Amino acid sequence: MIYDYPEYYEAAFSFRDIPRETAFLKLCIDRFSEVPVRRVLEIACGHAPHAEELAALGFGYIGLDNNARMIQYATGRLGHIVPPPEFLKADMRSFECLKEVQFAYVMLGSLYLNSLEEMTSHFDSIASCLKPGGLYFLDWCIQFTDPLEVCNNNEVVIEREGICTRSHFDIRLIDPVAQMYEEIWTMKVEDHGREKDFRITEYNRAIYPQEFRRFVQERGDFEMVGWWSDWNLDRPVEGSSEIVRPFVLLKKA
Repeated sequence: MIYDYPEYYEAAFSFRDIPRETAFLKLCIDRFSEVPVRRVLEIACGHAPHAEELAALGFGYIGLDNNARMIQYATGRLGHIVPPPEFLKADMRSFECLKEVQFAYVMLGSLYLNSLEEMTSHFDSIASCLKPGGLYFLDWCIQFTDPLEVCNNNEVVIEREGICTRSHFDIRLIDPVAQMYEEIWTMKVEDHGREKDFRITEYNRAIYPQEFRRFVQERGDFEMVGWWSDWNLDRPVEGSSEIVRPFVLLKKA
């Protein structure tokens, strides 16, 4: 499984502009948080790419992931940070974070909740550790467009420090009633002359905006701050002619 090879996973996603993403998270905190933010929680943190930048801004970092190798890799990679980041090996569907956080976030649609019960349990877990007035930032987790709308060329090739990763992503609808999709990620790695092939199939339930808004309203312990396109606070989803990498911002009531 690719998640058991964190160095390849990190290389495959090294195209991201982490300083820019971190600065945008800070902008959202400064503009919308009702409480001072001292500690943040990342759901499905992987190799914790934002941890160092967040620490430089003065935030304590907790990363939650269900893969022990990924956590071990992130811990070693970030051992120089003071104070060191903390990691919690747990399932996002139900977890206990013993330290209060004032900001939580999940990136790149990594919110794998395949039923209403799992959604409820996840948000119960978030609510138990997020301080009232704090924010939950969800990147690409709500489906404002058809998940089957895939670019003609969805292959991503990255070369980094002698490692070349060639990733290809496919998706297909498997249960329209349950809103379930099959996501297939294949990746070929060339590592200093050695080759490895990976294929991972994950099942994900599409969460549509009307459903999500109703879910939040019925819970009562979160309120909708807003949803925007392309990580741009000047581009609310409503009225956008094209929706690119949308994000949703919730506030703990």
